Amino acid sequence: MDVSQATADRVFEAARTATFRRTNLGLQAEVKDGSYTYYVQAGGEFLASIDGRDGYGGTEYVFTNATAEQDEALREAIAAQDAK
Repeated sequence: MDVSQATADRVFEAARTATFRRTNLGLQAEVKDGSYTYYVQAGGEFLASIDGRDGYGGTEYVFTNATAEQDEALREAIAAQDAK
Protein backbone atom coordinates (compact mmCIF):
# COMPACT_ATOMS: atom_id res chain seq x y z
CA MET A 1 0.00 0.00 0.00
CA ASP A 2 1.25 3.48 -0.80
CA VAL A 3 0.43 6.66 1.07
CA SER A 4 -0.98 9.71 -0.68
CA GLN A 5 1.45 12.33 -1.93
CA ALA A 6 0.00 14.89 0.49
CA THR A 7 0.62 12.55 3.43
CA ALA A 8 4.13 11.71 2.23
CA ASP A 9 4.91 15.43 1.88
CA ARG A 10 3.79 16.09 5.48
CA VAL A 11 5.73 13.11 6.86
CA PHE A 12 8.98 13.96 5.06
CA GLU A 13 8.65 17.61 6.14
CA ALA A 14 8.12 16.56 9.77
CA ALA A 15 11.04 14.12 9.54
CA ARG A 16 13.39 17.08 9.08
CA THR A 17 12.96 17.87 12.80
CA ALA A 18 12.65 14.27 14.00
CA THR A 19 15.36 12.44 15.89
CA PHE A 20 16.94 9.70 13.81
CA ARG A 21 18.50 6.70 15.48
CA ARG A 22 20.88 4.18 14.01
CA THR A 23 19.50 0.70 13.45
CA ASN A 24 20.86 -2.34 11.65
CA LEU A 25 18.92 -1.06 8.62
CA GLY A 26 20.31 2.47 8.72
CA LEU A 27 18.87 5.67 10.14
CA GLN A 28 15.23 5.57 11.23
CA ALA A 29 12.83 8.10 12.74
CA GLU A 30 9.24 7.87 13.90
CA VAL A 31 6.97 10.63 12.64
CA LYS A 32 3.39 11.15 13.81
CA ASP A 33 0.78 12.30 11.29
CA GLY A 34 -2.88 12.12 12.19
CA SER A 35 -3.61 8.82 13.90
CA TYR A 36 -0.52 7.08 12.46
CA THR A 37 3.15 6.85 13.36
CA TYR A 38 5.23 6.51 10.20
CA TYR A 39 8.71 4.99 10.02
CA VAL A 40 11.10 7.03 7.91
CA GLN A 41 14.34 5.42 6.70
CA ALA A 42 17.20 7.68 5.58
CA GLY A 43 20.86 7.62 4.71
CA GLY A 44 22.77 5.20 2.60
CA GLU A 45 22.74 5.18 -1.18
CA PHE A 46 18.99 5.26 -1.70
CA LEU A 47 16.35 7.96 -1.41
CA ALA A 48 14.75 8.35 2.00
CA SER A 49 11.52 6.41 2.31
CA ILE A 50 8.48 5.75 4.43
CA ASP A 51 8.61 2.08 5.32
CA GLY A 52 5.63 1.21 7.47
CA ARG A 53 3.23 2.78 9.91
CA ASP A 54 1.48 1.98 13.17
CA GLY A 55 -2.03 3.00 13.99
CA TYR A 56 -5.31 1.77 15.30
CA GLY A 57 -5.39 -1.93 14.52
CA GLY A 58 -1.65 -2.47 14.45
CA THR A 59 1.23 -2.18 12.02
CA GLU A 60 0.71 -1.80 8.29
CA TYR A 61 3.24 -2.06 5.51
CA VAL A 62 3.33 1.10 3.41
CA PHE A 63 6.14 2.29 1.19
CA THR A 64 6.86 5.61 -0.50
CA ASN A 65 10.16 7.12 -1.64
CA ALA A 66 10.99 10.74 -0.99
CA THR A 67 11.51 12.99 -3.97
CA ALA A 68 15.11 13.97 -4.69
CA GLU A 69 14.43 17.40 -3.16
CA GLN A 70 12.87 15.91 -0.01
CA ASP A 71 15.78 13.50 0.35
CA GLU A 72 18.34 16.28 0.01
CA ALA A 73 16.54 18.45 2.59
CA LEU A 74 16.30 15.52 4.97
CA ARG A 75 20.01 14.66 4.61
CA GLU A 76 20.92 18.29 5.29
CA ALA A 77 18.74 18.32 8.43
CA ILE A 78 20.30 15.08 9.69
CA ALA A 79 23.82 16.43 9.06
CA ALA A 80 22.95 19.61 10.97
CA GLN A 81 21.65 17.53 13.90
CA ASP A 82 24.84 15.43 13.89
CA ALA A 83 26.96 18.58 13.91
CA LYS A 84 25.44 19.78 17.22
